[in-house]
Amino acid sequence: MSKDRSGRALIFSIVAVLLVGAGLVIWAMSHMQQRKAVIGEMSLLRTQQLLQLRLNGLFSEMAEDIREEAAAIELADSTVAFERWYPLLRTHWPILSIKLANENGDELALIRENTTYLLSRTRAGSAEGPSILMRYSGEHAGEVIKGPWLDPQDYDPRERLWFSKALEESRNEPCWTLRPPDPGGDPMLQVSYLIRDEDPDLPYQVLVFTVDLTRSSWLDAHSSALSRAGVLLLDDEGRSLGQVISSANPQVDGATRAAAEMWQAKKTYLPFKVLVEEQEYGCSFVKYPLNGQLLNTGVVLSMDRVSDWLLPEWIALITGAGFLLVLMSLLAWAYLKKRSSDENLRKQTRRTRTQEVKLAKALGERDVLNREVHHRVKNNLQVVSSLLNLQATRLDDGPVKKEFMRGKRRIDTIALVHHKLYGLVDLRNVDLFRFFTDLVKALAEMYTPQSRSVSFEVDTDHTKADQDTAIELGIILCELVANSFQHAFPYVTGGHVEIRVRPVEGDLFRLTVKDNGQGINDGARDGAGKLGLEIVEALAEQLDGSFHVRASGGVHFEVLFRMKRPAPALPDMDREAPDPE
Repeated sequence: MSKDRSGRALIFSIVAVLLVGAGLVIWAMSHMQQRKAVIGEMSLLRTQQLLQLRLNGLFSEMAEDIREEAAAIELADSTVAFERWYPLLRTHWPILSIKLANENGDELALIRENTTYLLSRTRAGSAEGPSILMRYSGEHAGEVIKGPWLDPQDYDPRERLWFSKALEESRNEPCWTLRPPDPGGDPMLQVSYLIRDEDPDLPYQVLVFTVDLTRSSWLDAHSSALSRAGVLLLDDEGRSLGQVISSANPQVDGATRAAAEMWQAKKTYLPFKVLVEEQEYGCSFVKYPLNGQLLNTGVVLSMDRVSDWLLPEWIALITGAGFLLVLMSLLAWAYLKKRSSDENLRKQTRRTRTQEVKLAKALGERDVLNREVHHRVKNNLQVVSSLLNLQATRLDDGPVKKEFMRGKRRIDTIALVHHKLYGLVDLRNVDLFRFFTDLVKALAEMYTPQSRSVSFEVDTDHTKADQDTAIELGIILCELVANSFQHAFPYVTGGHVEIRVRPVEGDLFRLTVKDNGQGINDGARDGAGKLGLEIVEALAEQLDGSFHVRASGGVHFEVLFRMKRPAPALPDMDREAPDPE
C-alpha cells in the first residue's frame, strides 16, 4: 500500500511540474510583446544618450575654439585673417566662417566657399560705403583670385541676432543662435562671444563662428550605435539643421523623414512609432538646451533589430519546453532507479558525514587561527606605522621626512594586504579578482585626490592562488598601482589602469599592470621610486619569476611568477568570513 501511494504521488508530482512548466512558457510568450516594447525604448534611450554625449563634445570644442581665438585677437586686420583664421578654417571643417565686429559697425570676415575663401571688410555698418570683398585661393594663403569689388547690398553687423545675443550674455559665455536659412537650405548654428578690452575707451568686439554640424567628426557614422539609427537635429520651430548622419539604409532615411514630419505636427517628447513599407520604427525626441538656443534631438531605430535580439529568447522558450518533457521522463526513470539504491546511500552517507564533520571542524579551527595571524600582523604593522608617523611629526619638512612618510605608507600598504586577505572566505584558494579589486579600491581612497579621475579594470581569468603567493602578489600590485596613482597622471585629465593575470604555461603566470599615463623615463629606477621597483623585482624573484618594465603609450609593468596548484575546496562552504575590522 505504501509503495502504491508513493507511485501515485510521483505521477501527480510529474503532472504538476509539467503543468507549471507549460504555464510558465505560456506566460513568458504572452509577455514577449511587452518586453519588446521595453527593450525598444531602452535602445532609443541609449542612442539618445550617445547622441547627447557627442553633441556635448562638439559644442564644448566649439566654445573652446572661440575662446582661444578671442584671447588671441589684438587687431582686426589681414594678419589675423591669414595667420590664424585661414589655418583654423582649413583644419576645422565644421567652421564655415569667422567674423569679428565691433560696436562701431566695423567687421572683418573670412568665409570658406568650396575651395576658395572670401574676405569681407565692412566699415561703420556700410555708412561709409558698401563692404569690400576679395576672393583668395584655398591652396595658397594670400593669393588673390578675384577682387577687390563692392558688395551690392548694405550690411550692418550690429543688426544681426548673433551680435545682440552676445551683448545680452551676462556671464560672458559663448552663446548660440540660428542663422536664417538660405533659399532652399537649412538654418545654420552660430556661436558668438563678446570681447571687452581692458581699456574702456576702446570699442567692444564680438567674434562669431558659423558652424555646419554635418561636417563634424563628432557626428560621423562610424559608431556602431549611431550607424544603425536615423538621427535628427531640429530647432525649436521644428526646422532641420541638416542631415546629421546619413544612413546607408534607404528605409531608415525614409523613416527618419516620416518621424520628422510627425514630430513637427505633434511636438511630443514621448516615444512613438512610424510604419514605412510595412516595417515598424521606434522614434524618440528630447530637448537639448544650448546657451541662447533650444534644440531638439531625435533618433529612429528599426524594431526588427529588437525582434532579432528576442529571437534567442523565443528559441530558449521552445527548447526549454521540449527539455522539460524530456527531463520529467528522466526524473521518473531516475526516481524508480533511485529507490533501489537509497538504503545503501543512507548507510554510506552516515559514515561519510561523520568524517566530514570532523574534517570541517579541524579545517575551521585552522582557518580561524590563520585569520587571527593575519589580523595580528595587520595590527602590528599599524602600530609600526603609527610610530613612524609620530617620529615624522618631529622632523622638519624635507627629504628625510618624505622618506619617513614613504616608508609609513609602504607599511600601511602591507597592512592593507593582510587586512583584505583575512576578509576573504577561503584563504586556501584566494580569489585574485576580488582580492585585487578590494586592494585597488582601498589604494584609490588612500591616494585621493590624485586617483579621483583614474579608472581601473581588473581581469584575473578566474585565477586562484594560495595565501603565501597572494600576499606577495598583493604587495607587488600595491607598489605598481601606487606608482601609477602618484606619477602617471600629473594632470586632471584622468587616466586608466589595467590589471590582468594570465597563465603562460604549467605553473607559470603573468601579472601585468598597465596605465595610459605620461610613461616612465630611462632614469626612473634612480629616482624617488627606485625602492618600490626594487621591492617588486625582489618579490618577483622570490616567486621564481622576473620583473620587466616597458614604456609604450604609458607604462607597462610585467611580472612573471610561478604558483603552486590551488588547494582543494573546503568541504563546508556555508560559513561566512568575518568582516574586516
